[in-house]
Amino acid sequence: MPAAPNRERQAFRLKGTMPALSLLCLQTDDLDAIERQLVDHLSQMPQFFLYAPVVVDLDALGDGSRIDLPRLAELLRRHKLVPVAVRNPTDAQRDEAVRGGFGVLQNDLAATRPAPRAAVDVSRGPRYADDETTPLAPPVRERSGLMRRRAPEPPPLPPSSLTVNTPVRSGQVVYAVGCDLVVVAPVSSGAELIADGNIHVYGALRGRALAGASGNPDVSIFCMNLEAEFLSIAGRYLMAEEIDRARRGRAARVHLKDDQLVVSTV
Repeated sequence: MPAAPNRERQAFRLKGTMPALSLLCLQTDDLDAIERQLVDHLSQMPQFFLYAPVVVDLDALGDGSRIDLPRLAELLRRHKLVPVAVRNPTDAQRDEAVRGGFGVLQNDLAATRPAPRAAVDVSRGPRYADDETTPLAPPVRERSGLMRRRAPEPPPLPPSSLTVNTPVRSGQVVYAVGCDLVVVAPVSSGAELIADGNIHVYGALRGRALAGASGNPDVSIFCMNLEAEFLSIAGRYLMAEEIDRARRGRAARVHLKDDQLVVSTV
């Protein structure tokens, strides 16, 4: 008898997308100095960095660096960070990185390699449209007898923004999933605003604001009075002490420019 066809359900889909990652750009190979400053940074936002995936950029170290990458990986894990990959390694550093459990990031991989398309098994379950999530409706017979495919129903549009009209107090967290966040009130120290889109604060921003939380870099944070403790867009961030004093206490826009977080007055 011929062997039965393999009808095992597809176990995964491989995609070429990249989530927002924390990029650790090393300026020295002194691991003791790195750990001291890392501890200080993590203490200011412990929950934000808890088990955060980290890519280590080695470009500034140069060819003469003898950084111990396996030890660096262990250092990151000890502080509840997840070492994912290195970027811009030398040949020797690449070997050390792999030995330490790092991947090696090809800089333009996500931008140039299309996501592989998952094969569709027509013998099982529904067939899918191009977005791989929307089932195609079964064909219907027209009066002429020709078989045509009914177009799928368009998905409902997500809300464009979430509006909060009351002050956001210390300890409160507001997350606008899939849209902008608009706060028509002050935001206290210790409060946290998170949005997949833009953040607008029509008042003082004294807490933490994280825009582009799903990885969108083309968003901004706007506020009438910038006194923030922490600012982040698509995983890039500024601590309070890194914000220019000339920008504090004024209306401001925070956005990404050349992959760096920029604070400008408006």
